[in-house]
Amino acid sequence: MDPKNELFQHRLYRESCIKTTDNVYVKDLRIIDNVELKDMILVDNAVWSFGDQLSNGIPIIPFKFDKTDEEFIYLKNFLRDIHECPDLREPLKAAFSLENPS
Repeated sequence: MDPKNELFQHRLYRESCIKTTDNVYVKDLRIIDNVELKDMILVDNAVWSFGDQLSNGIPIIPFKFDKTDEEFIYLKNFLRDIHECPDLREPLKAAFSLENPS
């Protein structure tokens, strides 16, 4: 999605996670300096990984090398639509309702 590393400032992998007592890996965006939470998005196929900041999360279906998979296209279009929002958490809350599941 960003082969030239021009769009994303940070990438968090398992090494960036906090391991809970239940052996769940959680990414805490507060470790990133000089970027406010309102300006960060975490995309992951494991919803629990952004459990500390649910309103910053975009859940995504895991990629399985399926040529018909269009998940990244949907993600790209969604990011394009929201990129100028003053607080990126607002459209994420509206789209995914992770903080108040029904």
